[in-house]
Amino acid sequence: MPEEQPLNFLAADDDDGDIIASRIELEKIPRRLWEQTLAPLHYQERYEVARRISDEELRGAGLELAYEMDSADVARRRERLEAQGQARRAGAPLPTPDADHATARSSPQLNFRLRHDDHARLKEAAAAAGMRPTTLARALVLNGVAMILRERDAGRDPSRGSPPNRGLSFRE
Repeated sequence: MPEEQPLNFLAADDDDGDIIASRIELEKIPRRLWEQTLAPLHYQERYEVARRISDEELRGAGLELAYEMDSADVARRRERLEAQGQARRAGAPLPTPDADHATARSSPQLNFRLRHDDHARLKEAAAAAGMRPTTLARALVLNGVAMILRERDAGRDPSRGSPPNRGLSFRE
């Protein structure tokens, strides 16, 4: 007797593990799990999955849920854009080193790794400053370099000068 396979309402593509919206049968899933099922889908796919429900009453509930989720996504997007605009208007501009030279050809690239929690903090700070994380990281690196060179030129030891540099080692 062959082993019975469990029903797979969220069939995933074998290659990348993404949920295939066309194979979701929402009416076979308990209603308390509908939002969780629809959450990873694009808003158009949510409506399409809800439209395929054969029972008219359930279809109405599915379309209403898709609309509510779409409205919540739009509200979150609007709040994020408003927060970025507010940060740009209210935030102090980041100081940047003088850029007297333009880059005429390819330039050196600097790469370094961050832990996930450090990257999350960088993203949060960048959002507060209304910048992309990469742009903020570049500005911080360049500002730090400029500060160290100013301290060196002023005759002070950069590793003893200011509290942020206290734990850094500048010798290899």
